[in-house]
Amino acid sequence: AADRSMSSTDEELMLRFQDRGDLPAFDELFRRHKDGFVAFLANLAGDRAIAEDVSQQVWLKLIDVARRGGYQRRARFRTYLYTIGRNAFLDEYRRKHANTRSDPLIEAEHVDGDDAATAEGGALALVRSDVLARALSGLPLEQREVLALWAAGHSIETMAEVTGAPRDTVLSRRKYGLRKLRAALGAAGIEQGDL
Repeated sequence: AADRSMSSTDEELMLRFQDRGDLPAFDELFRRHKDGFVAFLANLAGDRAIAEDVSQQVWLKLIDVARRGGYQRRARFRTYLYTIGRNAFLDEYRRKHANTRSDPLIEAEHVDGDDAATAEGGALALVRSDVLARALSGLPLEQREVLALWAAGHSIETMAEVTGAPRDTVLSRRKYGLRKLRAALGAAGIEQGDL
């Protein structure tokens, strides 16, 4: 059964969980998507703890949806998951965190070991991460969410589906978000090649 789960599509796994209560199918879905999904939410929220909390809420919601027989194969599972996650974050964001968030699209690198060159490079990466985080926090939420989806590897069409915005609007948000990001980084003395 494990080999079958590995070769099944996400949609097949979700339907097996919904229709037959196949827990290994749900476990495989979770294994496939948990890290990328939490990273997307962390990029959107700017806070790993909030991202993990929202992720947990979404996975519990998926279990509930399956128990009610509510999952339908209308979109790719990944698109469905990220849409629910985005909406759950926005609900949380609007309710609790609208005025206090800083919203990075990357997490700081951690430096291990005693090598001075590694430590210096790690310190430089942390400074760059901090500058990038501050630059991103200055973007409007609509641009930040498009950049977070883009960083997670989603296509323009998927970004439009997840955000509920027309394709041209998504392209515009990405274009202006990147332009503002480059300007903010340039003002901080960081060129694109330095990242």
